[in-house]
Amino acid sequence: MASGGSGKSASEGSPSTPSGSLQQRKRLSSICDNCKGKMQLVADLLLLSSETRPVMTSEGVAVADTFDQCRDTVIARTKELSILTHDIQSQLNMGRFNEVGDRLLEMADLVVSLTECSAHAAYLAAVETPGSQPCLPGLVDRYKVTRCRHEVEQSCSILRVTPLPDLTPQLLLELSQNISTNLKNLTDISSLASERSRDRFAKEQFKLSVKSMSTSGTAFLACVKEVKTQPSELTRNRCVLFSAALVQAVSALVGFATEPPFLGRAASISSEGKGVQTAVLGGAMSVVSACVLLTQGLRDVAQHPESSSKMADYRERLRNSACAVSDGCTLLTQALRERSSPRTLPPVNSHSVN
Repeated sequence: MASGGSGKSASEGSPSTPSGSLQQRKRLSSICDNCKGKMQLVADLLLLSSETRPVMTSEGVAVADTFDQCRDTVIARTKELSILTHDIQSQLNMGRFNEVGDRLLEMADLVVSLTECSAHAAYLAAVETPGSQPCLPGLVDRYKVTRCRHEVEQSCSILRVTPLPDLTPQLLLELSQNISTNLKNLTDISSLASERSRDRFAKEQFKLSVKSMSTSGTAFLACVKEVKTQPSELTRNRCVLFSAALVQAVSALVGFATEPPFLGRAASISSEGKGVQTAVLGGAMSVVSACVLLTQGLRDVAQHPESSSKMADYRERLRNSACAVSDGCTLLTQALRERSSPRTLPPVNSHSVN
């Protein structure tokens, strides 16, 4: 599913200072939290799930047709990731916190794309093995609707925690656009599920869920428009108030849509297929885990002054995390080329990203 984000252009026109202003550090810290949450969610859904399914785009087609296409795309992404990781460190060393935040947003989107292609490659390789059976698609793709819910929740969270002076017209525009896009995706998915469902209750409940979400979304976006034209604590608090109803409506719809009867049947994988799958998913997990650690390291640096006694330790951890990203990319590339693990890897669903 195409990744989305907000707040990407907040640094435009903002000069960087050697030490980074407090506002720039706060922005970077917030971006770190958002990017970490996005990477963790995608890893949990695609790399650590006990079910084996293909990965579909927001348009409802597979992210790639063949294993070779996935492999080539992932290898290209690892090269891009190496460049971004180096650039992030360079910008940080120059005290350009706004630029670091922008690069981190790019990195998170890149990691999501890499994870999606890796998970789909693992699926294709696994179902090709003798004795395996492909999945049977259902009315709803769990990954797609869960990602939509997360994007809505994250955008509403940014609006709730951002101080009024920092709610710039550009940020409000990006937040409202991101929410509108994901509400439309949820509406389209639910409407199609309603049409295809043979269950009388399900057909009607999908429609009612969309209506509830749409009403809450309209009320919330009207508040966002008002705070943009008449910024005040009163109008901002209205956004906070109505965002809760929207998040609740979206959560209810996704909770209903992801009930087992609507998800189809996961693939049945042979022992040989599970070995190939574990190798690829384990390699991808190495990359994601390292990127999460890198993001945590950036957050530590952003939240402490340069004079902090812990700063040297934080920067050392950051360098180590960057090296781990490179090592993870190597492991993933090898796993994809050899369809086997270059090292002993843990079971796919043995842990989550923390």
